[in-house]
Amino acid sequence: MWTLKEYQLLWKNLSNKKEESYRKFSQKIISTKYPMLGIRIPLLRKQAATIAKTDVSSYLDLAKDTTYEEVLMQGILLGKLKGKEDLEKYLSAFLSKIDNWAICDMTVSSLKLVAKEKDYFLKVIDTYLKSQEEYTVRVGLVLLLTYYVEDAFLEEIFSRVLKVQSQAYFVEMALAWLLCECYIKNPDKTFTFLKSAPLSYSVLSKTVSKVCDSFQVKMEDKDRLKKYKNQIKLEGVQS
Repeated sequence: MWTLKEYQLLWKNLSNKKEESYRKFSQKIISTKYPMLGIRIPLLRKQAATIAKTDVSSYLDLAKDTTYEEVLMQGILLGKLKGKEDLEKYLSAFLSKIDNWAICDMTVSSLKLVAKEKDYFLKVIDTYLKSQEEYTVRVGLVLLLTYYVEDAFLEEIFSRVLKVQSQAYFVEMALAWLLCECYIKNPDKTFTFLKSAPLSYSVLSKTVSKVCDSFQVKMEDKDRLKKYKNQIKLEGVQS
């Protein structure tokens, strides 16, 4: 069981390894309300692996939100939980702490248990996608693109994309990223969906941009998607 004294000692030691240049770099690419220390991600992951050998739940129960790194450590440690119910419980409680893309995406990338419990977490994702909070919705979408992009789940993904109502920037970027991954996996099926789905031009445009940046998509598949986007743009101008 973790104690507050042990927690404070841990972060005192970690704070001694902060780097001012890295803090300034991180501040340029991540917008967050949390003060940054400037501790590199590999060091946080290494420390999380050490914490995982202890009682992770007791650490999470007393963890503080004083700095960006403390919050990020909590997100990484969610991936060390062993049971799906525990993960759902702690992840759902953690969502309100997420205020930037980095904490969202690095947390989700740590949740390897989701890959083993896809059916269970689809229901959890459904609740996140209904949220009014930008980063809660993004968590749901990034979970889909990280653990569900395979032929067996494409229709499940498409049906959930249609239910997303948020027009927040980081939600739209996650939607585009997700649809790009689907296009890489199955260009024909995804293109058929894109032509039939009532997606905003903004999401479509972001999706096309991501697909065109990918080295995993054939040029002819990129070309037909760009042609479709230009057709939609032209129709919008004419109307």
